[in-house]
Amino acid sequence: RALLPKSSRGLSSVAADWAFPVPVTFGAGRAAELPAKLRERGSNRPLLVADKGLSGTPVVGGLFDSLAAAGLQPRLFGEVDANPTDLNIVAGAAAYREHAADGLVAVGGGSGLDAGKSIAMVAGSGRSLDELEWTRPPVEEMSCPPLVLIPTTAGTGAEMDSAAMYTDTSRRVKFCVAHPGCTAQIHVIADPLLTLSLPPTLTAWTGMDAVTHAIEALSVDTYHPMCDGIALESLRLMHTWLPAAVADGSDVAARSHMLAASAMAAVAFQKGLGAVHGLSEPVGAVHNSQHGLTNAILLPHVLRANRAAIEPKMDLAATYLGLPPPPPGYATTDGGFERVAAWLDTLAEQLQIPATLAEIGISDETAEECAAKAVANPTGFTNPLPFDAEMYS
Repeated sequence: RALLPKSSRGLSSVAADWAFPVPVTFGAGRAAELPAKLRERGSNRPLLVADKGLSGTPVVGGLFDSLAAAGLQPRLFGEVDANPTDLNIVAGAAAYREHAADGLVAVGGGSGLDAGKSIAMVAGSGRSLDELEWTRPPVEEMSCPPLVLIPTTAGTGAEMDSAAMYTDTSRRVKFCVAHPGCTAQIHVIADPLLTLSLPPTLTAWTGMDAVTHAIEALSVDTYHPMCDGIALESLRLMHTWLPAAVADGSDVAARSHMLAASAMAAVAFQKGLGAVHGLSEPVGAVHNSQHGLTNAILLPHVLRANRAAIEPKMDLAATYLGLPPPPPGYATTDGGFERVAAWLDTLAEQLQIPATLAEIGISDETAEECAAKAVANPTGFTNPLPFDAEMYS
């Protein structure tokens, strides 16, 4: 298996250790610290979790080999679907127990990270996914093993807390599990070198997931200036660095800043999300669509539907990002909303984001089903305007 990429002199990157909101080891080459981080936390038999698309790559192979070379006894569970399912999590929890694991390393984008967190919660506690559903009161006496999360995309920000999405295969609905006891066990290793192999399409789609997180978090009508400030700085970083990362995947500076921006956007949406996610999660559950791409398609439509409630926040974003007046064809050249809308339209065109779900093969045959599930989806409850089934469809 290939060795992990190593940092060298001349790489344009940043490095730091953060303690908020979870411990984060950030910087190029810092994945090499994984064995030490596990040992510090008493883990010698970790389960390494990744999705099917990533499990056979040099990224996962290098991490596995680094653990084995350090004298640890890892086992790989690489059977996670692109949209993790309840069946994946049950199988992963069984693999954890069979290995007599004492810790877990989750690697990847949202798929591997969410599956890993879910497996850790189920295997560590013996609880079912239903018992751990995030809208229920947290179960007492929760046990969760040491958990190291290693993102390989700059999009979901799933490394920043315990919340984990999965698809219930029998009901074709996405649910979320979470527990503060799991959050307390998280340590993040954010190494931009592990994102260098991500192709331009996935770089764009996952990056737009992070943009959506920041826009929706900022738009939530709740007083939380801390999250608003983090969302704005996340947008500023992505305004500069997302096009650069898509244009040149080997640009370590771009990859570093996008990894930070993605994490920040995830912190910001502790405030809440909105109708983009309210609908994209049911669409993903029904059609197995790529989450970031689905969000990117829906974002401009939801933005305009929310206009009456979010103009002050968009004024703030336009000013902070220094956005220029929109080109001819937009309603006005004065307000911040049109400047943000024009920026997002231009970004979508630059990143080759389709304008409609139909362009990715999703017809209106399931519109009523997806809309009904969106109305019932708690993720959309913090949208700044209430959406009914007609608006979603």
